[in-house]
Amino acid sequence: MVKVWSYFVAIALVSTIAPSSKATGLLVARFGGEWGHPMSGELWSIYYNPAGLSLLGGTRLALSGSFAWRSFTYTRDAGAIDQILEPGQPGAGTPAGEGVAVNSGEASLFNVIASPFFAVGSDFGIEGFGAALGFYVPFGGQSAWDQTASSDTFPGAVDGPQRWWTIEGTIRSMYATGALAYRIEPLRLSFGLGLNVVISQIDNVLARAADGTDDLVAGGGLKEGRARIDVSSVDLALSAGLLWEPIDELVIGVSYQSQPNFGPQTLSGEVDLAISGGPITGDLKQDADVTQSMPDVVRFGVRYGEPKCWQVRAFADWARWSVLDKQCILNTTSATGGCGADSPRKIIIIPRYWQDAWGVRLSGSWWASEGLELVFGGGWDGSAVPDETVEPALYDGDKLSFTLGAKLSLDGGLDLSLQYTQLVYPDRDIAPRGRVTDASGRQISDLSQAGIPDGERSPDAAGLYQHSIGVVELSAQYRF
Repeated sequence: MVKVWSYFVAIALVSTIAPSSKATGLLVARFGGEWGHPMSGELWSIYYNPAGLSLLGGTRLALSGSFAWRSFTYTRDAGAIDQILEPGQPGAGTPAGEGVAVNSGEASLFNVIASPFFAVGSDFGIEGFGAALGFYVPFGGQSAWDQTASSDTFPGAVDGPQRWWTIEGTIRSMYATGALAYRIEPLRLSFGLGLNVVISQIDNVLARAADGTDDLVAGGGLKEGRARIDVSSVDLALSAGLLWEPIDELVIGVSYQSQPNFGPQTLSGEVDLAISGGPITGDLKQDADVTQSMPDVVRFGVRYGEPKCWQVRAFADWARWSVLDKQCILNTTSATGGCGADSPRKIIIIPRYWQDAWGVRLSGSWWASEGLELVFGGGWDGSAVPDETVEPALYDGDKLSFTLGAKLSLDGGLDLSLQYTQLVYPDRDIAPRGRVTDASGRQISDLSQAGIPDGERSPDAAGLYQHSIGVVELSAQYRF
């Protein structure tokens, strides 16, 4: 992150949740691929439905790697700029001509990220029992945007027009899970419980003006600034699930994953600012908290088929992203005050106002031979982010996904699988907000159209979003 510290002038701060990937809203779990679902009887069930551990039948070890590429282009609409200053016009804003050119236009990235999954489980010789330990990253991502042409007049422009939301950053929630399951054979019913230790991290750098606008200059000097937030937390979460086999080879599964910390969570660390405007002046590094809420998730599905011949699966998930109404970055110098515009702890409040999201999927398997299983799948996932608060750092949209893969079962208990998933996002074109005149006579974006209080002001992220993701999943399982 060395490049972003070359230019600091004013107060700034925002964090990211995640570059979006596969699954409902911004959930990014892909471990297990087409075998990762709420009806699974393999080790992937430690996350998707712990009741499936009752079907392990022996001891198993699983190791998986998800390797994703992400291509993203954001073209900012010049109509999204707050105040455009004509030649010779005094005040704060974006100068016409070169200023408008560097505060709008195209930004792009192409990133590759790897995410691991590891689990070990056993029945310990007890019929119908299963227990497992695992480590994985169901929420997470990172992004680093390409630099654009430099400008002697506006040195911050090199970081691209998306810089008001993110320049580069990482966010992840890593899960260490222990889970137990048991099958009541006369009822053909399995139940499972899991305890998750969730390690959450945010490390993000971006540009922002002290008043939440996208002004490049003020009073004859530069106004744009930089900041970095580096925070983390350790929280607990629970999971629970049921599996029922009403008739031979028909399995119904339902599971629930709680929110980390069972509600709002607080990540603690440091905010590093270099500023020259707003209520605080000078360079500042201070202790800070970030408060936010991640969703709980419900999954449901059915599978049916003839063993080692064919199988079909249908499943859905619902993520309660509506709990994420805002992110609050608060200083820790005051013992009182919360996430409010007048709070003595407020550094900045970031509006989210996300919405619950659904996803549905159909998949199937066909055994070309006893040891070779071919899989395919397709699904739709809804967007958690409404037009009013969509922006490049936390982009999401409705999407389709398609998967092809194969699993090879070798003598000695080793299974190897390879899958590829392509996510298809329709282009999303967001119109600029309306404009209102502030107390000083400046034109700024009208937050009231989106129901956002003025104390949560951030630049208008209107423009064209073009997004694509591909995921390669490599997995190995060993049965003892």
